[in-house]
Parts: sequence; structure tokens; C-alpha cells
Amino acid sequence: MPRTRGKLTDPGSLVDRLVVIIRDDILAGDYAPGAHIGVKKIADAHGVSLIPVREALARLLASRLVRVEPNRGYFVADKPTTREFAQFVQFREMFELAAVDLGFDNVTDADIKALRRLNDRMRKIASSENEKAKVDWGRLNGEFHMILVGLARNDFIVEQYRNLSFDHMHFQLARAYDIEFTSLQLLVEQHEGMIEALTHRDKPLLLARLSEHINNLNLPT
Repeated sequence: MPRTRGKLTDPGSLVDRLVVIIRDDILAGDYAPGAHIGVKKIADAHGVSLIPVREALARLLASRLVRVEPNRGYFVADKPTTREFAQFVQFREMFELAAVDLGFDNVTDADIKALRRLNDRMRKIASSENEKAKVDWGRLNGEFHMILVGLARNDFIVEQYRNLSFDHMHFQLARAYDIEFTSLQLLVEQHEGMIEALTHRDKPLLLARLSEHINNLNLPT
């Protein structure tokens, strides 16, 4: 059984917490591509029923971290190809830019403060050169972009963004390629540029920097 990084006492619903636990175990390499994911083993390990574990795995289907086979259960998906990842980038850019464009005028000082706090934490991780920290960096990155999408103040948009697992984008990148910490530092600086554009209420600049940032995640050639 993979070692547990997340805890069921962490914030969020039970299913949300299980998503994080299973996702982090996959990204840390505790499950190899193609490995069977035992629903009952996970449920027993965390003292929960089978239902929330299945719901968590179903949510991870959208991120393509797992796959399901009829009558056989859930398995760790193969790593995404360069072409698949490029398509993922294109779809995410279309979705996220539209949400930020819609919600730009809703930004508050509290939003900007939260973005700065997250980016400061990511900056520390990016300079640590601790391989295990990449999983934590990816989680914080997802929270950062969720705030941007949340500017739309539209629960349906936020729900769809989460269901489509766009916030797992960096996780897919990390498991598909050997991403250096120098790349993480670049992404942190791009975050800083977006925060600056928000602070000055410059929407064209923010959208341009966000587009550059999302496409920059498609690092492999």
C-alpha cells in the first residue's frame, strides 16, 4: 500500500481529500503506470466506505491520471504523450482566459493578497531542490489558478474547471517529463507578472501574461 501524504483531516470534503491522497501517491511514483488501484485497500487504509473512494477515482478520470476498465476496476493511466498534453494546454487556455476575462472587474485586494501568499510559498519550494516538493508545488499552483478562475464569481464555471481537472495540469506535466526546478522558478516569476497586472488593473496585460504562462507549461518539444 502506498505511503500516505495527504490526511483525511485536511480541509475539504472527504472526496476532495481522497482525490489529493490518491493523486499524490500516483505522482510520487507509489503506483506505476498500468498498476491496479485497489478501491477496498484504500477504503480500509483510511477507514471509509467504498463510495467516496470510487467518487474520488471517478473525478481523477477527467485528469487522465487514472483509467477504468469494465469489470476490472481502476488503473493508473499511461503518461500523456506530447500531442495529448498540447491539446490539454489548448483547451485549458481557452477556458481559463475566458473565465478571467469575464471576472476581471471582480478582483479584490483580498484576491491579490491570496495570490501573493501562494506564490511566495511556491517560490520557497522552487528554490528547495527537494524532488518530493514538486507535488506540493503543483497543489499550490492549482490553488493559484483556481483563484483566477474564481474571479468570475460563477459557481458553475468553477465546478466545471475543477471537474475537468485543469488544476491538475502541472501534475500531468510533472509525471510526463523531468521538469527542473529552474522551470518552476520561471513559472513563479510569471505568476508574479500576473499579480502585478492584476494590481494595476491591467486586463490586456494579465490575459497576455496568463496565455504565455499556460503555453509555457507545454515545455517539451
